[in-house]
Amino acid sequence: MDLDLHISLKPYRTRIEIACDPETRLDDFERQRLQRQLHQIIDRSVGEKWLLNEPDGLQAETSTGIFENRWLPLCTSTGLLRLQPEQILERYPAQPFEKLFLIVIEPAGIGYRISGREFDYYSQRLSPLAEKVTYETRFLAETVFHLLSDLFSSIVSIETVDGEQVTVSEQAGQFPTPDPDVATVEINSFFLPFFRYLNRDREVKNIQMIPWTYLEIEKMDRKHATCSVTSGLRGILSGSRRRVETLALHVQPRYQATELSLVPRGTSTQTYAGMKVQLSPLNPQEVRQLQIAAKKESEETKKPPKEPDYLTGEFLTNRSGTIEIDADPQQPLIWLYIRSGKALVANVPYLPGIDSRISIQIPDDRIRLGVEGELAVLNGELIESVAELSMKMSRIRKWAKSNEWDKVDAGIRGLESELSPRRIFLDKLNVIRVSAVEAAQAQNNRAAQARIASLCRETGNRIDRFLSPTGIIDLKAEIQDLKQLSGKNSKR
Repeated sequence: MDLDLHISLKPYRTRIEIACDPETRLDDFERQRLQRQLHQIIDRSVGEKWLLNEPDGLQAETSTGIFENRWLPLCTSTGLLRLQPEQILERYPAQPFEKLFLIVIEPAGIGYRISGREFDYYSQRLSPLAEKVTYETRFLAETVFHLLSDLFSSIVSIETVDGEQVTVSEQAGQFPTPDPDVATVEINSFFLPFFRYLNRDREVKNIQMIPWTYLEIEKMDRKHATCSVTSGLRGILSGSRRRVETLALHVQPRYQATELSLVPRGTSTQTYAGMKVQLSPLNPQEVRQLQIAAKKESEETKKPPKEPDYLTGEFLTNRSGTIEIDADPQQPLIWLYIRSGKALVANVPYLPGIDSRISIQIPDDRIRLGVEGELAVLNGELIESVAELSMKMSRIRKWAKSNEWDKVDAGIRGLESELSPRRIFLDKLNVIRVSAVEAAQAQNNRAAQARIASLCRETGNRIDRFLSPTGIIDLKAEIQDLKQLSGKNSKR
């Protein structure tokens, strides 16, 4: 194939391998007929978009076409599930295909269960298992084709990036299929982007899937499509990279639900039971705009602010730190907001149903929780200190009104001789802040550092407000005025 061709002019080199369980009792003639019929259906439905050689009965492992699989150790759906991409790469080091479909036919009562998985050359990923059932031998080829249509995932090349918009080209996009409902991408289709790192010889060194990032087609023509980017990472697709191919794989929900697990980042053994996971169709910027609008309305109406209603679901993780999220065809892409108490610890987009299980790494939140506990104790002590100071100042005012000036002078001297309560509390706060920040820095946990700084700043402002030294200065000025007033009254 000409490597200089634009990707939209390159058909998918396709290889289909069919393995039959011996219990199906399909003889050589029936298996060969199945291959011929399947090739005919593909030819009249997909056309030039898939490059398939004519069936010739030979088992060439370096060509495209439809072949009988003779290397799967277990010709069942279980055998397909156990298959790993490394086994395919080892079997086909030259990889003479872009798409490899592995199909298994096994008995299901009086009919046949047909299972399959797709291996994509570019991403080197195996698709989830898909299954169909037929009860007639004559419908085997048609059923296998419908399974192939479900398994097929298009590849697009990301050509330009402009903020949250990208332009892509689909492989073989300029080959319209005879059947427009087969092997075609549509508006609102989702893609999972990835990087292919190449060496100087254009050989693949590494493949990196980009996590929590999705492309959604908004408009398209035969050569190009415009996609919006939804990502939990900033600017992940922007910037130039040498010897890097930026591609994306079509994904769609294949499971009814996805089990989401919260796992600790790094070597922490913390479990995340009781964490709150909120679902929303709105991204963080949209949520923030709603919160600002609610706060502004509260200031104008002088009423307590109402929490914006932007959530479509809310869960608490179980003892293992997992929840189950159902796929919703009406709202396929959602945002996950993960909170520990009121603190937001993670927010990422996700397509429920594209994986059976997935995990999110959550930063160790024990440092923040420890700081919150220590600050709660410090705030309790602050309340007691403020109450004690208020009581002393009230007693001095009472003595001043009774003209007991000796007691007033002794009381003021007592207040001035004591250590500044504000300084004492600020020193305690600094000890809490410094030790917690050092622990967060040791874990390279920037989110915890930011939250610790915010919590300590709020407590510091509270200390300055309630233990300001101007309180004693104002009290002395008030007492001085009372003394002068009392002296004038005595002269009269």
